Amino acid sequence: MVERLASGRHHLSRDEVAAHQKQRLFKALAAVMTANGYSNTTVDDVIKEAKVSRATFYQHFESKQDLFMAGYARMQRHVIDDIFAVPAAGTPMQRFAAMLERYLGFIALDSATSRLYLLEVYAAGPDAMRRRIELQQEFVAGVVEIFDARSDADRFACEALVAAISTMVTHALTTSDSVTGLYKPLLDYTERVIGPADDH
Repeated sequence: MVERLASGRHHLSRDEVAAHQKQRLFKALAAVMTANGYSNTTVDDVIKEAKVSRATFYQHFESKQDLFMAGYARMQRHVIDDIFAVPAAGTPMQRFAAMLERYLGFIALDSATSRLYLLEVYAAGPDAMRRRIELQQEFVAGVVEIFDARSDADRFACEALVAAISTMVTHALTTSDSVTGLYKPLLDYTERVIGPADDH
């Protein structure tokens, strides 16, 4: 249930009130869209769940898609910032293992929201898909940096690896399999595709 800001004097600045309203809208979107899917969710559904006025919704977002895109970018930003906070020391495989563990852990922490943004993005239209590809390329860039991939072939291997991880995670969320259970198989696969740590 989305918490409503208490009415009356709450000693919050205008920015803090706006941030709280947005947070409620993001939570409401996740709750409603998890139950109904992207296509069957309306702005009315979201504002009813968030307990905000229609005017408040449109102060922050232009449409359902705008809210979805903002929520998606927000989640992905958290993911990317977290997985890139990997140790600078260690072999490339050790650093990649830390990044993979963080990523899978983040997805598993709130599988319902992760499922929402990783699966419903396909129903949200071409802009959402373009954004998904852009953010996935940031993930690729991080893997390229870790493995110091310089040749076209090495860069392609990194891109294919990220695509494989994304596909396997999406599949696990669809089938309710363990996301964190992918850690060892994906790490073994990475060693076969990229090569053992002492080769880099």
